[in-house]
Amino acid sequence: MTVIWKRAAALTAAALAMALGGSTLSAQSASADPAGVFRTLNWENAADRTIPGTPPPGFIKQWVSSHGATTVTSPVRDGSYAARFQLNKSDPLISNGKRAEISQSNKQPVNAERWYGFSINLPSSWVHDPSAEIVSQWHQCDESNCPKGSPPLALLTDEGHWKIDFRGNIIDLGPYATGRWTDWVFHVKWRADDKGVLEVWRDGQPAMPSYTGATHAGGPYSPYFKFGIYKWDWNKEQSQSTTTQRVMFYDALRLGDERAGYQDVNPAGGGTDCGTATLPIASASATTFEPINPPAQAIDGNLSTRWSGQGFGASLFLDLGSVRRTCGTRVAWHLGDQRWNDYTVYTSLDNVTYTKAWEGRSSGTTTGLEQKLFTNGPRDARYVKISFWQNPQNDWASITEAAVLGS
Repeated sequence: MTVIWKRAAALTAAALAMALGGSTLSAQSASADPAGVFRTLNWENAADRTIPGTPPPGFIKQWVSSHGATTVTSPVRDGSYAARFQLNKSDPLISNGKRAEISQSNKQPVNAERWYGFSINLPSSWVHDPSAEIVSQWHQCDESNCPKGSPPLALLTDEGHWKIDFRGNIIDLGPYATGRWTDWVFHVKWRADDKGVLEVWRDGQPAMPSYTGATHAGGPYSPYFKFGIYKWDWNKEQSQSTTTQRVMFYDALRLGDERAGYQDVNPAGGGTDCGTATLPIASASATTFEPINPPAQAIDGNLSTRWSGQGFGASLFLDLGSVRRTCGTRVAWHLGDQRWNDYTVYTSLDNVTYTKAWEGRSSGTTTGLEQKLFTNGPRDARYVKISFWQNPQNDWASITEAAVLGS
């Protein structure tokens, strides 16, 4: 879709409110109601991991090349998967622009109240470029000609900064950092009269004073949400851009309606960004093992040795020596490139009561370490238990190396 970009002088948030005839409010969230979250897209549901072939159910595909949108296991913000977007300057046009985006339907309910929570990771390759790019946008739609018109709201990177374009006014939110997740929450009442609301949070803090007033120009539908990379300057023959590729990671997307609140969509609520350093392990033990393959060999740093224990529920215990903030595990399986293994990861403070942290299946495609971040975010633990259930070849659990991630 064609975006008509209106370059405006950067405004402070207070000046924005005055310029648009609105007022500033204290940033307050509505009371939480999990029922108000009508769509979660954190890529943990296998039915959502359809990219690059097709978009997740309920969304629209706006990328051409196979690298446009894919899922990855690192870096991740929520669970074990995230989306990776890549846009090359040489990519063909789609919807009249250079873009790799996933879009809602353009027919959103009129006067909708919406909560949008998501997290973005800009890698170190996201260096300063003379031309800006949109990384999330809410696009205007009118019944007669949806493709035309500027988005009333967009989040972009420009001149090394995060910026918001709100109805043609640019709000500078300060420098962006690469190599880390940045959490965003947007609360919008989509109205063409003075009853609209815009609130924005960045990493848990208000990014701008709340605004009241018109949030879009009107029409039979509310603006629809798109996320990914759109770089309009690459549409031009004489582009001022000095880079030829943009790569970005996106995770923890939650969409809520008027029943939702800040905490319901906040990426930190289910996030896993407590650090991915490998924590030292004081000792290893197991429920069962064969003498030639003791549990200590799963933490010796050598992928050619292993712990092996037989039977359903055979478990490896890792003692961190003290309570630490833990985020996930890395596990390498013996013959891991020839067979998958079903297993569960538990954590404990006292080595008595264990709580499930993650459950699933190894890929069956590698003998290297595979990272799995805890499903419901970081937790304090001293002990980590890895319990084997099955593989397609035999009833032996065989782990060559295991590590615990955290801070």
